[in-house]
Amino acid sequence: MKQDIIFEAFLRKQFDEGMALARQSDILCLEPLPDVPACRFVAQFRGAKGLIQQAAGGIVEFDQFAVGICFPPDYLRQVNIPDILTYLGPHPSPFHPNIRPPFVCMHLAPGTGLVDILYALHSLWTWNLFATGDEGLNHAASQWSRQQDRKRFPVDRRPLKRRGTNSKDHSPTTPEAK
Repeated sequence: MKQDIIFEAFLRKQFDEGMALARQSDILCLEPLPDVPACRFVAQFRGAKGLIQQAAGGIVEFDQFAVGICFPPDYLRQVNIPDILTYLGPHPSPFHPNIRPPFVCMHLAPGTGLVDILYALHSLWTWNLFATGDEGLNHAASQWSRQQDRKRFPVDRRPLKRRGTNSKDHSPTTPEAK
């Protein structure tokens, strides 16, 4: 098979940027699978609150979410979401309009970067991002969310990336300060 140097460069950049984000997060654990260059990852969001549906039907907060991310060889030209994103658990019944195991639905354009995907997944899981204009993948979650007070969302307001601090004065680091 012919080597695609552009795609390989893209994958190497995604690995570097994704691992840098994981190092700067208290929530994200990113594990590349042993491809060279890495084209498959497991993203685990630990401690990030989302919702699940219990066996008895109750909707409760849950603080773990894992997704498989795969960049197929034609990813820079076309996107087929089921080939790229796979809900891995650990709970069998995540409760979100855009998630119905093993499917995760979100907009991805060809070439969307790993970091953008990770931020979008975090936003989905924590209910910072959800669409209820249609019935989505999970009809019950769509209907339920339309009946909720909007103040209920997001479920978790913590950012994916830890806020930086200046080691000298412990004040927040801002882009303007750099």
